[in-house]
Amino acid sequence: MKNKKVTAAETTSHQPVTDTTHPPAKATSQKTNALLKKIFLLSIVGMLLTVWISGFNTGFHCDEIDMNNYGKANYAYYMSGGKDTSFLKSKVEGAEVDSMLRYYGSAFEVIAVGVNKVTGLDKGAHEFATRHIINQIFGILAIFFAGLTAKKIAGWRAALFTSWLLFLTPSFFGHILFNTKDIPFCAGYIATIYFMIDFLQSLPTPSWKTTVGVMVSFAFTTNTRIGGVLLIGYLFLFLALYILLNKDLRTNAIENIKGLTLKLTAITLGGYALVVITWPYLLLSPINNFFTTLGISKKFPLKININFEGNAINSLEVPANYIPKYMLVTIPVFIIVSILVGAVLFIKKSREYDWRIGLLLVISTFFPIFYAIVTNAALYSGWRHFLFIYPGICLIAGIGLSEITKFLRKPAFQYAFVAVCLAGMFKPIAWCIKNHPYEYTYFNEFAGGFSKAFYQYDTDYWEITMKNAIDKMMKNEPIEHSKDTTIIASNATAFTTYYIRHNYPKTKFKVIGSGYTMRNSNYWTYAIFNSLFVKPDYLENCFPPPHNYSEDIDNIPVTIVIKDTARLDWKAAIALKNSKHQEADSLYSLYIKTTKDDNVGLYSYLSVIKGSLNMNDDAIKYANKALEYHLSPLLDYNAYCGLGIAYANKRDFKLSIEYLKKARTIMPAEAAAKDILTQVINLQRTISTQPQN
Repeated sequence: MKNKKVTAAETTSHQPVTDTTHPPAKATSQKTNALLKKIFLLSIVGMLLTVWISGFNTGFHCDEIDMNNYGKANYAYYMSGGKDTSFLKSKVEGAEVDSMLRYYGSAFEVIAVGVNKVTGLDKGAHEFATRHIINQIFGILAIFFAGLTAKKIAGWRAALFTSWLLFLTPSFFGHILFNTKDIPFCAGYIATIYFMIDFLQSLPTPSWKTTVGVMVSFAFTTNTRIGGVLLIGYLFLFLALYILLNKDLRTNAIENIKGLTLKLTAITLGGYALVVITWPYLLLSPINNFFTTLGISKKFPLKININFEGNAINSLEVPANYIPKYMLVTIPVFIIVSILVGAVLFIKKSREYDWRIGLLLVISTFFPIFYAIVTNAALYSGWRHFLFIYPGICLIAGIGLSEITKFLRKPAFQYAFVAVCLAGMFKPIAWCIKNHPYEYTYFNEFAGGFSKAFYQYDTDYWEITMKNAIDKMMKNEPIEHSKDTTIIASNATAFTTYYIRHNYPKTKFKVIGSGYTMRNSNYWTYAIFNSLFVKPDYLENCFPPPHNYSEDIDNIPVTIVIKDTARLDWKAAIALKNSKHQEADSLYSLYIKTTKDDNVGLYSYLSVIKGSLNMNDDAIKYANKALEYHLSPLLDYNAYCGLGIAYANKRDFKLSIEYLKKARTIMPAEAAAKDILTQVINLQRTISTQPQN
């Protein structure tokens, strides 16, 4: 649209102006637009069928189990007339509901749990498959509304480019399959932006259809994540901008103030009412609990260990470049180039569009990242929390690619350009087909591909590979037919327990929690370990250990299954606990020799054993090797104890006391370091009081 004043009679179309003196050209343009619209709609249908077929029975994650239980608790609240408040923290159908989940909206959960309850699917093995089917609808809705927004700005060609850029982004496609937290929010966010643009462009008399669209999409977004309240701020900011910068519109708005006020009230108060009545925690105290939730969301108090750029950090102290860097290394290079070209062309061609809509798009897309950086928000799991801004990014890229095709003019050149685009996406598409359904773990050439990124970043951060790894174990081992209870260790206990119980219901089993580095501390016959939360240096040097089965991404084992009926490492730990140092030493040596498992987690124990056997150089060697990784406080504690014993034996009491004090600092409640320290000090005194020869 050319720069001009907006009036009440102004059309809402923002197509480039066509010369009406040439009817054949106009007819051709209309025919082309009609064809592009059909292709767009057929594309959306094809995308939905693709994700439904390829995404059925995809694995799920521990977080989704929690959210599903939370949804059931909310369902119980309504079914009991408000008497059942399990969502605050209690038990619902035998499962505990995390108290932090009250601060999460329940819009998606109301739909998903409701469908499962009505159909009875919540009792079978496909409870989460239903959730994923619904989620996949929301994912395609996000693409649909992104395309419609692009059409409003630059036509159906831009809509097509925008939708396909979104669909072919591995990270976005992967999350559509199962991410029931971030994809619904993304769909609600871009839908609200679309209806807001429609509302603003039809001022001062927007239709009730548009008003209801803004209200419902805003309510759904906010009731998915509280951060959706930003959208109301955007609406009123740009409402003021539209009115203040246009005298005619300002006059018309005053004349229609009653109707406009009524519609704005419906959006704000009506939307807020929808949020409250479908969110039990807010329903208990609509004002106080709303602001409490808003405060929690600003600084989510959840500390999670994450790998970033080859370093182990925590979610409360992420660097400023965390989100930009993650996006840079996980979005296909061709799309990154398209975004840059699109941004340049979008700015250059801005006179052809309503610049205020362009500004709305830019602010709603990039302000959340800026805010997160400035406030040092807690972040983890890559950029999944910011999937909602990605439609806006692809929209800018899509408009840019559309402008290039307009510049080429001749159909042959345009087809050739589309072929170039497909060629640019060939490698990411081929990778996705090979590694389905793990598209969300894609890393581009800037990261060196998945094979290098695996040791630098969190990859399978939702442990989706656990499902297929368990299936391999259950299909190849006689666990399901064993008369005895099989003990299975895992670092994803909730998922392992749920999945085996629902998919292999005849199995007698017990799942115990065990970290990968501390796997010798409990008795088990089978162990299932995902690489998540393993520090980069240890991951690179010590993962995977010898294993029986694995689920791979890009030919790299990500989740492994270990079968060990001898459990010499566990027996050695028991011997050490009972101060049978010689027996423990023999068992550990035999374990390392027979399994060829270079388990650094054992070295801190070996340092204590070797020191206790007066094999001091070995004790020092094993302790230092264990301390290279700082795998856990307990292992560091034992390593320092081993050093304390070894240096005391060497009569280097200063170093011995120093290391034992470090051990006490790490775990002050443990008595071992204190007892050893007392012995060392007494020995030092005894030796110092002995007469010198």
